Amino acid sequence: MDPLTDIFSSMRIRKAKFTTLDATAPWGVASDGDPAIKFVLVVRGSAVLTTGENPHLVSLRAGDVFIIFGNEPYRVVDHEDSRTVDCLDVETLRVGNRIQFGGGGATTTFISGFFEVDRLDARPLLNVLPKLLHLKSEQYRSRAFQSVLELLAAEADAPGLGSDAVVRRLFELLFIHAIRAFAQQGSTPKRGWLAAVSDRNLALAIEAMHAEPQKPWTVDELAKKAGMSRSAFAARFKDVVGQTPLAYLTEWRIYQAARLIERNADRLSVIARSIGYQSEAAFTKAFRKVMGTVPSEYRKSVSKAYTGSAVGVIAEMREAA
Repeated sequence: MDPLTDIFSSMRIRKAKFTTLDATAPWGVASDGDPAIKFVLVVRGSAVLTTGENPHLVSLRAGDVFIIFGNEPYRVVDHEDSRTVDCLDVETLRVGNRIQFGGGGATTTFISGFFEVDRLDARPLLNVLPKLLHLKSEQYRSRAFQSVLELLAAEADAPGLGSDAVVRRLFELLFIHAIRAFAQQGSTPKRGWLAAVSDRNLALAIEAMHAEPQKPWTVDELAKKAGMSRSAFAARFKDVVGQTPLAYLTEWRIYQAARLIERNADRLSVIARSIGYQSEAAFTKAFRKVMGTVPSEYRKSVSKAYTGSAVGVIAEMREAA
């Protein structure tokens, strides 16, 4: 199983909200940032985007997609000299799923989505993705990706029965296709598992660990999966992923354990064995090293944390990563 399949198989997208925005020149929208994930498709027209970490102008045109993660502030305008309106003020102009605003000139149309994901589900993605993903029109875009974009545009233009559920699932598909497209951009630096799955040999070892995280893998066994010598595999894995193969395996096991702790009432010893730890003491030690707390305390903390929004700690996770 590849990491992206593993991550998305249990990712829960919720509170998905979409808007069709018709902005007539001159216009500008600005946000100080919020914890939701923003997914924007430029349907027609053009615009200029800047973010907190990327103040350089990013030109947008019809067919472009961009995604903003976490509490990243951003500014989208028709021209760099245009004045901006706070996105909260623009939101007051909403009529159903559509907003129209601006000075009455040339129109740029966007379909924007805002959605929340479980804080732990998001962690493996946030650790390897930049805060801004910009995918240019047709760049590394599959026919399937384009089809999903067209379905989203059609649903936003004429929402029907069950439209919210349809859009939520389309966002899930778009999210996967966007990350696929990003992974295929050879000129863009990758990190962690995303870099490894772009490497023909390392991908085989990564997939083996994700398929059987409970197996007592050794570096020798993983090197054989990758079709490499032990020394060459260990060196390349550390260079590409940024950690040793067994350190990566430990981190993934603990991530899986944390998800199990959050979602079921199994005893900690049962969870430990399910991910490959026969000793609860060894499991507790590894869990503390990765998560900064012991499993029992983690279980207590998440039971309280989930009374509020699950995505509110995205920025904190980025800082801790």
